[in-house]
Amino acid sequence: MAENKIFTVATAHLDTVWRWELPKTINEFLPDTFEKNLDLIEKYPNYNFNLEGAFRYELIEEYYPQVFEEIKKQIENGRWFVSGSAYENGDVNIPSPEALFRNFLYGNGYFKKKFGKTSTDIFLPDCFGFGWALPTIARHSGLNGFSTQKLGWGGAYQRPFDIGIWRGVDGSEIYASLNPLSYRYKFDGDVRGDLEIISKIADNGINYGLPWTMNYYGTGDWGGAPTEASAKSVDESVKANETNNETKVYSAQSDAIFNELEKLPDADKKGLSIWDNELVMRSHGAGGYTSRCMSKRLNAQNEILADICERACATANLLTSYKYPQEIIDKAWKRVIQHQFHDDIPGTSTMLQYNDSWNDYFVSLSQFQTEYEGAVGAIANELDTSWCKECAVIVNNPVAAKRKGAVEATVKLNHNARCIKVVDKNGKEVPSQIVAKQGKTLKIVFIANVDSVGYKVYDVQVADKKYGKATDLKVTEHTLENAKYRVVFNKNGDIATIIDKKLKMQILSKPIKLAAMHDIGMLNYPSWEMRKEDIDGEPYAYANTPEFEIVENGAARIAVKVSRHIESSKIEQVVSLENSGETIRVDNFIDWQERRTMLKAQFPFACENEKATYDLGLGYIQRPTNSENLYEVPAQKWADLSDEYERFGVSIFSDCKYGWDKPNENTLRLTCLHTPAGAFTKDARQDLQDIDRNIFSFGICSHKGALSSLTESESELFNEKMVAFQTSSRREGKYDDISLLKISSSGVAVRAIKKAQDDDSIVIRVNEMSGKAHKNVCVTMLGEIKTAEEILASEEHKGDVKADGDSFTFNINPFEVKSFKIMLNIEKNKAKENFKKLDLEYNSCGITSDNYKVNTILQGSGCSLPDELIPESYTVKGITFRMPKVSMDKNILIPREQEIDIPKGSTKLYILASGMIGDREMTLFTDNKERKINIYAMTEHYAQWDMAGLQQSARINDAPIGFEFTHTHHPEGNIANGKAYFYLYEIDVRNCKKLILPEENRVAILAMTAVKKFSNTHLATQLIDTVDEDYKFGDIPPIDKIIDKADFVTIRAGKIQDQYIGGKGKGFKRDNIIANIIRSYTKSEW
Repeated sequence: MAENKIFTVATAHLDTVWRWELPKTINEFLPDTFEKNLDLIEKYPNYNFNLEGAFRYELIEEYYPQVFEEIKKQIENGRWFVSGSAYENGDVNIPSPEALFRNFLYGNGYFKKKFGKTSTDIFLPDCFGFGWALPTIARHSGLNGFSTQKLGWGGAYQRPFDIGIWRGVDGSEIYASLNPLSYRYKFDGDVRGDLEIISKIADNGINYGLPWTMNYYGTGDWGGAPTEASAKSVDESVKANETNNETKVYSAQSDAIFNELEKLPDADKKGLSIWDNELVMRSHGAGGYTSRCMSKRLNAQNEILADICERACATANLLTSYKYPQEIIDKAWKRVIQHQFHDDIPGTSTMLQYNDSWNDYFVSLSQFQTEYEGAVGAIANELDTSWCKECAVIVNNPVAAKRKGAVEATVKLNHNARCIKVVDKNGKEVPSQIVAKQGKTLKIVFIANVDSVGYKVYDVQVADKKYGKATDLKVTEHTLENAKYRVVFNKNGDIATIIDKKLKMQILSKPIKLAAMHDIGMLNYPSWEMRKEDIDGEPYAYANTPEFEIVENGAARIAVKVSRHIESSKIEQVVSLENSGETIRVDNFIDWQERRTMLKAQFPFACENEKATYDLGLGYIQRPTNSENLYEVPAQKWADLSDEYERFGVSIFSDCKYGWDKPNENTLRLTCLHTPAGAFTKDARQDLQDIDRNIFSFGICSHKGALSSLTESESELFNEKMVAFQTSSRREGKYDDISLLKISSSGVAVRAIKKAQDDDSIVIRVNEMSGKAHKNVCVTMLGEIKTAEEILASEEHKGDVKADGDSFTFNINPFEVKSFKIMLNIEKNKAKENFKKLDLEYNSCGITSDNYKVNTILQGSGCSLPDELIPESYTVKGITFRMPKVSMDKNILIPREQEIDIPKGSTKLYILASGMIGDREMTLFTDNKERKINIYAMTEHYAQWDMAGLQQSARINDAPIGFEFTHTHHPEGNIANGKAYFYLYEIDVRNCKKLILPEENRVAILAMTAVKKFSNTHLATQLIDTVDEDYKFGDIPPIDKIIDKADFVTIRAGKIQDQYIGGKGKGFKRDNIIANIIRSYTKSEW
């Protein structure tokens, strides 16, 4: 048997946000953490400290650069450890697997760049459950271990071991420490004498032949450091290794035990227990799959738009002089990952924090969309559009499969049109329709047929009549029908009948209903948790009193809007079918006004099975009908219930909802809204979460036989729609259409296409999605392959790949993930648009240096701009600006009726500007042409969403983000998280010689660039939510008393007892139980 080893891990688990917002972390908790731990490091030679999350290090580098240098020295000395591999120690249930790959890529990438070191573990002491895909993601990221103390809070499964092996969905294995005790654990005296540790070592030695254990100690949530007594105990215990040969104590990095396990001979590890399943929670976290719905929606939209953007940018970078916007994409991704933090995306933080989170999500959406539009603009010049007569539209299919389906576009024609026709280059007309019309601007839908990761040109022309060929679409106010489905509504507005005409069967046993259920929840952790008693309860109301309206009736798509109420809440559902579509789409718009209520969509099917299948993002998992420990479960994008005899099944797709349950053998339920009884705190008001506007979609897709790759591929089509761009280009481009790559197997999904971090190679990530091995899967690229290699998600070399011409092949196991790095030999079109970065006559000062912030304040803004965040030049949407610096005598342009010469031949002028006091409408003149633009406020949020507890309604700026400052200056210091935005404005200056600015002393201009564009290409498909700003915020809805004090006390005290029994370990402090009950009761009724 191996010798006894104790790996003590000092930590100060620091929540970047929770019951506070980020500025408090920056101003108080970070300094408290690094000051105390640097002191302990100096005082105790064997004390070593772990801090996880590269984001925290970025904050220290940004706000405390001198301390950062000291930490750098201690890391080099081996006294301060980077931990956990991640950019942010985030939730791992809601983020997509690709987001987790990026989390570790950015985290260890930062550690390596700044410190020359990385970690090999996933360190998640406080996250709310862990999916079966996590070991797969870890191994493919080059990691070997995982630790958490959270299962002591009540896992859905009995904790399998202290130290062992966790096997992922694809068979990948990592080491796991599942009982390291609390991150608030304390030591008093020799660690070897600690009873908890003695017990763990004994159990591990007797049961598994390996008397090792890992133990956290320190503090948590708000940072700080372990107690000095704990640090001294570890220091002296390590010293005692010189005389104690039986048990060694290590002051360890969080990955040390896993690295040591990796080195052991297999014979010494053969006794380790293997857990081959998920590790989700029973209750704590189950509510977090749904709470604060807008976080989930914006996160999902970012994950999808980031993927689409990267595919387009990689294509443009490959074919043209367009430069991949690495810095902007990385920043946008990291901003999203920042808010995947485990007390952020689950919905458990304060209202003010969600204002900041949702704003940041919208900022990243703006950046992804802006760069996507810029990339497709470059691609447009490579496509043949010379044949288009009226309105050239480029359709992008981001999915790695050829597809035929509906695409939405808002286009402006040269002529008025009552009818249109849409044709391809061969003159073939495709089904099309006008949905809405305002002058020459039309919202249209048409059927496009576009190749894998492809771009194809269509021409929208004025026509004398509508598309005339017969289609499979039929619609009345109460029915919809295409080649596959007949859908019928009942008198309550429910989808009551779905006939699969190909299967020749009704797939529902009862109507699909939206059900309102009492949601008392766990009153001490309202957003986090769901009670089985509430899940098991009968609905108290359903959506009813319908009004029906046919909103689309054309050759490409049909749709019926059903407007209803649940109690005080308004519900609109738009149910649509596409020409030859495989999926019934339901778009939901809900003005939610119910308290202490959850909303579930009920899907009762005609098939039965004791198990349902749930999407993990990389493979899937089967779970049984609701049980005592597993009654609200997570899934990524779909769930499926297939007949146990494999005759047929039905898949439900979800765009941004993650909580599911299965109350019986033929019903799936999707949790749509979760507004619990408890408020938690007055700053959180979780009892009001998701009151007001909510948007989400689900899809219904029946299939023959057992679950197959059809579900995964149709889910991808459901969530990644085709996107249209209107272009002025009329060039004889090199390509009739473009397809970046094709893959030979429908059972293998392409999960990501991006530029490599360190060169111009293309990274392609694939995943087997049907649970079957595939041999000789072939990927065919757009051009000849110059070099090819297999890599990890960290983009480190893994193996060689044999390429042949424009293709390469590989074998892949069930649910396996593989990544490849490909360099193509394609001759670029090196032609560049003519840029002229204007030399502005700056007339004011608004930029200050980090070491001299005084004497400069931008009028009315309360801040100055930090020079340390301004590069010499900056490129956004392919437009490069020369940026002002503090070294200039003047560095801000205030409009004072200046006349600015426009370079000859320029067609567009781009301006980086913002308002110093509120939004401003500014009138410019280009020669004698008046141009009005809305200049948005510099220091106000880019966007916000409804927040009932703040009586706040949604607002979204419609100008793209040009440049972001993550902090600003004030004479007294940095304004922590004091963001400032400059917006990107585009002015048409064709045939103009001068730009005349108005007199407007409340607008600041950073830079201008004039461009002679090859063509103008603009997004024609809506990708980001818009809002009706005339929406009237009502009073906070009242509540009925649905629980008495005796029940309340039972819930609260029972929960505390559960946690006590769950064993958080010594050092976990909790107030008097009765005081907690009273406090939570009062907080639930703010």
